[in-house]
Amino acid sequence: MIRALYGGTFDPVHAGHVAVVRLLRERRLAEVVHVAVAWQSPLKADLPGAPAADRLRMVELALGGQRGVVVESGELAQPRPSFTVETLARLVAEHPGARWRLVIGADAAADFARWRDPARLLRLAEPLVVARGPVVLAPPLAGRGVVVGDFDHPASATSVRTLLAAGRLPGPELLPAAVADYIVARGLYGWPAPPPGKESP
Repeated sequence: MIRALYGGTFDPVHAGHVAVVRLLRERRLAEVVHVAVAWQSPLKADLPGAPAADRLRMVELALGGQRGVVVESGELAQPRPSFTVETLARLVAEHPGARWRLVIGADAAADFARWRDPARLLRLAEPLVVARGPVVLAPPLAGRGVVVGDFDHPASATSVRTLLAAGRLPGPELLPAAVADYIVARGLYGWPAPPPGKESP
């Protein structure tokens, strides 16, 4: 069985993330996708914009009910930056005999040499780089794994947060409806934005 680890802060999970999982399943690149929510990325100094419990719940709303998808919360057990190699090693031990792939975006692939123990990661799993166009991989990823260079989706977490902070609720092409409802109900990412000329208390 081919299993894939797809990790990130998912801040928030958006339609692009959902599309990546769908691509993996439809193209049979993975039979089971483990979506791991990180407490914080070790390569980003800023804390996520939403609490870990909220980000986990949004991932569950967007992906939790789908066949072949497992939402992983193990990285949230301790309030510290999450290292992919630790999560992957745990999952490999929990599922002996499985063939593993590690899903990486183009931006993350460019920083892969800075990840904790990249050599061990490459021993544990085959990298699967998902990009919006052709990519040239630098060592240690060069010549390794699979590149899906035709993924095209307009959503990004930054654009979604920017819209929400401006008082504009993204449509379902950017943000799953259940996630949008949750953000509104919880008042996340600056929603609702203060009226012009007024500041939040």
